[in-house]
Amino acid sequence: MKQHSSAARERMRASVHPVYASHILEPIFEFNCRHNFYPLLDAHRAWLVMLAEQKLVPQPDAAAIFRALDELEKTGPDALRPFDASVEFYYLHMERALVARVPGGEAVVGNLNLGRTRPEPLHRMVLRERLLRVLDDVLRTRQTLIERADAEAETVMPGYTHLLHAQPTTLGHYLAAIHDHLMRDTQRLLAAYETTDRCTLGCGAMSGTSLPIDRQRVRELLGFAALCENTLDSVSSTDHAAQAAAALASVMTLIGRLAQDLYIFSSQEFGMIDVTDTFASPSSLMPQKKNGLVLEYVRARTAQTIGALTSCLAVMHNVGYMDTEDVELENYRPLFDALTHVDEALPTMQALIEVMQPDRELMRQRAASGFSSVTALAETIQTREKVSYRTAHRVVARAVLLAVERRRDATGIDAALLNEAARETLGRELTLDQSAIAQALDPRQFVQHHAGIGATAPKEVRRMVAERRDVLVRDREGLATRRQRLESAKKALRSAAAAVAKS
Repeated sequence: MKQHSSAARERMRASVHPVYASHILEPIFEFNCRHNFYPLLDAHRAWLVMLAEQKLVPQPDAAAIFRALDELEKTGPDALRPFDASVEFYYLHMERALVARVPGGEAVVGNLNLGRTRPEPLHRMVLRERLLRVLDDVLRTRQTLIERADAEAETVMPGYTHLLHAQPTTLGHYLAAIHDHLMRDTQRLLAAYETTDRCTLGCGAMSGTSLPIDRQRVRELLGFAALCENTLDSVSSTDHAAQAAAALASVMTLIGRLAQDLYIFSSQEFGMIDVTDTFASPSSLMPQKKNGLVLEYVRARTAQTIGALTSCLAVMHNVGYMDTEDVELENYRPLFDALTHVDEALPTMQALIEVMQPDRELMRQRAASGFSSVTALAETIQTREKVSYRTAHRVVARAVLLAVERRRDATGIDAALLNEAARETLGRELTLDQSAIAQALDPRQFVQHHAGIGATAPKEVRRMVAERRDVLVRDREGLATRRQRLESAKKALRSAAAAVAKS
């Protein structure tokens, strides 16, 4: 029987144009070599087990194909190289490699394609593993944030709104806030994982198949939690990719904002955070420089991840609900880029958070001098003087104006200046003494007294940290369960393939 080099070009008389081959098809082939070689082997094994169990493929033929798949696995992606434009598709490169290794060639291997077409759950299989890796990094980063938040629960610093001193907070309270955003991002990533974890195999080209295949058996062997049931949906849907890209963009938007804060806090003008020498870079010209370039690299990866989300959506926005290369391939290229950006940025930021050094005394001084505690002074006036908060606000605002005009910082607000402000706004002096004013303006007192749910008091921060530790334990257990299901499926697939081969 004549052995055909490719099933793809029987419809065409002319060969693939060399420009099309070199600029489009070969890069796609290499993309598949990097990402889809091993998933395709497992998809073949699962499908072949099912075909043999359903008596659609003779056992000796299945055994021969299993042996050839094992040979390919030992060799790796090079078993399919070099790219051959006459074969074109990656799927058919592997089919050709199997034909060359299986006695009987195409007459045997050709039945591996029964009821199938090229849209496979390969990218879903890759995406599951990559999302689990990202989730590992997210949980490690959350652990570091929790530990640093606990350690810095009493590290007083200015809190900012509009990049101006607002109210005193602590570094621990700030890091706990970053953690909580990342805790919600964990749920977004898990939701993307669940949407991805649906098996499309067995959908045919779009309408299923008339053969007595068992889609549930294939799903089990590949470790998917559920089927993507509708066969047209199986070849057309891309929401799992968009959802994953959106979750990754949310993670990186947070990480980019954190990087920008640390970039500012570590500048000479702020000087509150030292990224340490281990995360600093020199200048080739200026001897004095200690640059926090790491934060610039992270910010750039944030932008690139957001760009990848935009690309995923843009690729699909005008594509019909059908199988196209936009759906099969092009949608995943920016998504896999986004995964790489997160893989690079998140562990880097986790390690930086772990070692960064705050200048605690400078942070306290900045909080004390920068008028961020004057809200407490207004509240004290409201309570002691029996006036409305708005009236007290007017008095304190005028006191700040007078202090600034006289080149004083917040520590220069004394009873005389406050009474001057009161006379200008209320027409009378206040009864507050210097001790009450100093206590109201002390940022450490401010932090301690703000002890409501979620507030800055060290005791409250540590309560939140303790609860987050419990959530982190549960999230780790959930991640371990998902990973265990994939590992169990891999073992079950190997066992089922061996059983078919030996029966």
